[in-house]
Amino acid sequence: MGTVFTFNFLILLQLLPIFGAFQLGAVAWKPTGRALGVEQGHYASSFMQISTEECVIFSALAQRRSVAKYDSSRKVPSSIVQSALQAAILAPNHFLTEPWRFYQCGSTTRDVLCTLNEEKRAMFEGVPGWIVVTVATEYDEMGLISTKQGLEDHAAVACAIQNMMLSFSSDGVGSKWMTGALGIPPEKILDAVGADATSERFMGAIWFGYPEKSLDPEGRMPPRKLGIKGVLKTLP
Repeated sequence: MGTVFTFNFLILLQLLPIFGAFQLGAVAWKPTGRALGVEQGHYASSFMQISTEECVIFSALAQRRSVAKYDSSRKVPSSIVQSALQAAILAPNHFLTEPWRFYQCGSTTRDVLCTLNEEKRAMFEGVPGWIVVTVATEYDEMGLISTKQGLEDHAAVACAIQNMMLSFSSDGVGSKWMTGALGIPPEKILDAVGADATSERFMGAIWFGYPEKSLDPEGRMPPRKLGIKGVLKTLP
């Protein structure tokens, strides 16, 4: 079932730009007390009103959460990890530079990463899967990402990370995008995974694993206080 679900998700990622408007327009809206947050007293994003049984994309979006507590007794199959990476590289990429770089950390590398912040070591050791993501692009004279290509590539890698996390979500695997909260200088992380610090910049460590509590597309989510109305201008 997981393999079929992942396959459908990857196919949708490839075809969504072609028939996305048709597909999403055809989705039935089925607001319920739970989906609207009435019973639980919380805000709900507008896509929560969409029937998750009818649209795989919205189901994966709705149940994706930043997961910090994992069931360490369950190992994520390599096929699910590979599917997530395949989803990642389907991200939009303006210049077709494929600027994403992934470092899938085995137990030895993970142990090294865990030693880089003793205060958070216990929490780190509770995370079964780590994938460090970097961007390889062009930089300005200060070594910063500010050029047109650099900014485009940075955005592309961010999209790739989102794709990866949605793929994990579609297979019931939790994930969390960690950056500054790791409390580790980026250059130390790059060194730990053997990345070339002259040509790559740290984008984040993606934690992943089966969550202690199963993902739920209709579960409580962080509020979106602005909603669509607060961020959208409809132009003539």
